[in-house]
Amino acid sequence: MSWASESYGRTPYAAAVGPESATLPGQQELPPPIPGGTTKWTYSGNPSLAYASRAWAGNVYPLPYPGGGISLRPVPEAGVMRITAWWPNAAVVQLIRQHPDGTLWPVRGGNPLWVSDPTRYNYATNPGLEAGLNGYVPDEGNPTLARVTSSTAPHGDAYLTATVAAAGSLGVTVPTTVPGAPQVTIGVDLRFSARPTSVTVQITWTDAGGVPLTSASTALTTDQVNASVSQFSRQVVTLTPPPGAVTPTMKIIAAGLPAAAVMALDGVTVETQPTSGSYFDGSSYGGTWVGTAGLSESTLAPLLVMDDGECPLDVPVRYQVVNPAPTGGAMTSQLATLLSLGQTWLTHPSRSSQPVTVHVGSVPTRTREANRGIFYPVGATYPIIVSSAARRAATGDLTIGALSFDERDALLDLFADLQPVYLRTPAEFGYGTGLWLALGDLAEDAGNRRAYQQTRILTAPFHEVEAPSALAV
Repeated sequence: MSWASESYGRTPYAAAVGPESATLPGQQELPPPIPGGTTKWTYSGNPSLAYASRAWAGNVYPLPYPGGGISLRPVPEAGVMRITAWWPNAAVVQLIRQHPDGTLWPVRGGNPLWVSDPTRYNYATNPGLEAGLNGYVPDEGNPTLARVTSSTAPHGDAYLTATVAAAGSLGVTVPTTVPGAPQVTIGVDLRFSARPTSVTVQITWTDAGGVPLTSASTALTTDQVNASVSQFSRQVVTLTPPPGAVTPTMKIIAAGLPAAAVMALDGVTVETQPTSGSYFDGSSYGGTWVGTAGLSESTLAPLLVMDDGECPLDVPVRYQVVNPAPTGGAMTSQLATLLSLGQTWLTHPSRSSQPVTVHVGSVPTRTREANRGIFYPVGATYPIIVSSAARRAATGDLTIGALSFDERDALLDLFADLQPVYLRTPAEFGYGTGLWLALGDLAEDAGNRRAYQQTRILTAPFHEVEAPSALAV
């Protein structure tokens, strides 16, 4: 197959090389980026889903983006790579690290990673008014609607104002597709130029045949109304839809306003589950627009944040969040580099998100023993050598300086359970991505210092070992 030789095969999304500033086919971008983190990722479906997207003639259709993503933020002062990942409606995900040589390593503590919080779903179809007044309609009092762009908007850069000419009631129809459910939670930021006598949130449904059903409504309390006079305040109410509810019409009605009064609103959320009512849309961290950005329903997956204290130093790495469900797949991050800043880090496998800096003494002599037997037949000049197929992993002695008793005690606690520890050094030291070391007898030496001088030297023989299983620690 000649695909890899074509120009398409040499693009960044095929070979993971080249500039990553452009948004590539199949690549998603987080709006806005997590501060200091990578902003783009690539989605690929699970093999079964990709196969199902093939037409009978062999054509491959693009897989629909299911929402979700991954962002990396190096934290060199803590020696960790901070991973933020999300996937709507996922019960469990896996976090995987990709080293520069292409090998994949499960992130300790993130394989698997169970998702305990539910995904939220906002049925408001123009929640932040960032794209216009689409779907908003004047109701009682026939107010004049306007979209105001301002940095004072509670969310984003725009909000709606409704101005009523004559004294009385002011109503606005809010666009939503919320279906019938045991409970509907509505959140909205409201501001009134004058205090209304009452504020009501109302939804009227029709059934599947278009027959009107009993409306559901709730009034804001006196304290809620007072909080929204001359300032934006978040109001959250719940409604109970009638049985058989299908098609909604949602209104916000303020009564008892003077002439020329203004109601402003922003940040609408309409959900079919009990929530805090806090605002989100498809542009929030963890959010996804179901349809057109700014003018559709949206989801908000819980953010999964993990610090990886086994990330290699000074080399570019990628991470993946994998959803093993049949309709899942993988989100692969951009490259990110965790700088060592000249520091060496030691990580315990049961505290992989909390590495500690260490002061390593002289470069250890690493001996790679040969497991072999030497036999001299009687009268022979040359021996017969019987050996295994490979040398043993390196052994040596590790020396670490503790500059205070607190630092010494922290290291002794780290070594107390005899688990292997992960030593990561700056890339220029030539130790690769890191060394898993099983330490032997630990010696503490004050050298020629006096008892009150707190510097101590800890020395132990080591054997290089494979990374311990996450199930064993």
